[in-house]
Amino acid sequence: MEKIYGSRSFDEGNTVPVPIPADMYPAVPVITEPTFDRYVSFDVETTGLSPYTDSLIEIGAIRVVNGVIDESGKFIFSELVKPYKKCIPEIVEHITGITNEDVTDKRQMWEVVTDFLDFVGDDVLLGFNSVRFDIKFIIRAARYAGIIIHNPVFDVMKYATHLKVSPKGKKVPSLADLSEYYKIKNPSAHRAYADAITTARVFEKLKLENNR
Repeated sequence: MEKIYGSRSFDEGNTVPVPIPADMYPAVPVITEPTFDRYVSFDVETTGLSPYTDSLIEIGAIRVVNGVIDESGKFIFSELVKPYKKCIPEIVEHITGITNEDVTDKRQMWEVVTDFLDFVGDDVLLGFNSVRFDIKFIIRAARYAGIIIHNPVFDVMKYATHLKVSPKGKKVPSLADLSEYYKIKNPSAHRAYADAITTARVFEKLKLENNR
């Protein structure tokens, strides 16, 4: 993580930081081989599908070292986020269980992402559909925080597709498909921390599949 303080200024009378311009933000490195022994499995919940116009409402993550998934406090990150310039649509409230009332007094995305990236440190960022979706929301928040992300990103969905692990015959399996296939329970699907830990458990199963 690199903090670019010069690009983080504030408009007079406004508490919203001026973001690093999107066209000046470097691409986050993407890796496809699981050659790392520690990572942070992360997931986000959002107001919608567009990382350009929708907003974060939750970040959840767990640090995994040498395949050990430890749910003690120092290894987890979970925080609701006040959506920027957005309300949570009714359909998203229904899917996630996160309501507009839940996030009214929460911190803004640039505040939460700063703590999240401090938590991540130098570890690999691992997620499910993370390259096309989750990391783009993290990048937008990081732009407002004045932070350049250098962490490599690994996508478990792409890894499962590469290994041709295809429950129900799907070319591209969902997290729900894979967790059902590996008999991994996720009682709080569509909540960021629950999906992050499920992603980590699926990834560890996929690694075993790859090593057979």
